[in-house]
Amino acid sequence: MGDATSSLTVTGSFLDVMKANRAGVLTTLSGGILIFVIWQLALVFVTLSSPLVQSLIVAGEVESSAQDEATGVIFFLLAGFGPAFVVTLLWRKLMERQDIATLFTGFPRFRWTLALASAAVVGALGLGLTLAFDSESVSQIGSRLARFSGLDWLMLSLAYGLGIGIQATFEEVFLRGWLLQHVRRFVPSALGAIVATAIIFSALHYGHPGWATYVAALIFGLAYGWSALRLNGLEAAMGAHIANNLIAALLTGQMVTGNAPSMDLAQFALYGLYVLGFLFFVELWARFGANPSRL
Repeated sequence: MGDATSSLTVTGSFLDVMKANRAGVLTTLSGGILIFVIWQLALVFVTLSSPLVQSLIVAGEVESSAQDEATGVIFFLLAGFGPAFVVTLLWRKLMERQDIATLFTGFPRFRWTLALASAAVVGALGLGLTLAFDSESVSQIGSRLARFSGLDWLMLSLAYGLGIGIQATFEEVFLRGWLLQHVRRFVPSALGAIVATAIIFSALHYGHPGWATYVAALIFGLAYGWSALRLNGLEAAMGAHIANNLIAALLTGQMVTGNAPSMDLAQFALYGLYVLGFLFFVELWARFGANPSRL
């Protein structure tokens, strides 16, 4: 899939791409259940089969070597999310007989410029707000930075970059792509479909302690869903999701238990600024970027 230019035209509504599809309700439910079960079984298998994953990913062990951490991250993210990602793509192509690209964008080609711009904006927002207002996280990041050499950080960056690229892309393609498009078939309102999938996205973070992760996931799910509607594709959501997870995981070393169980008013305000910054970017792109939205 190539980059987008101003000459590209919309091929259809991204959220409505499955409205005319002949796949019945039972076929759709079967597909969703199959993808979800493969996803969860893969995560369980990876976790149970690897003591390294258990110590690094689940227990949040922070004193391991960079090589062990990189190995655990790659195994957990690629083996845990990759199989379900492949099944999602195959289901769209073979069972629903639609172009795989329809899971990513409503344009003829994937807009790499939009995805990269979104990642840059979200990355800058996350780092900037953390450095300016979150002294506890700054201290934790400083301690972690001092532990590893330059070569260690290169290895960790490659491991997290590849792994989170697969993990976050799969979650967007499955939840804001496949699932949102099918929910839209049965929900009259696009906003209603976005809310429904955001709730599911939040619920899928089960296992996290406390309530903060679920609230944050719900807010991000709404924001990413809105971007898919406003920009007619997943490019902005994918870029933002990858940048958010990559920065958080790389700088803390914790993939699963790194979220605080609760947040105070100041932390909630920071989340609000973070999400508003992303939504502001989405609106600017919708109005002034290539192929501006007409919503």
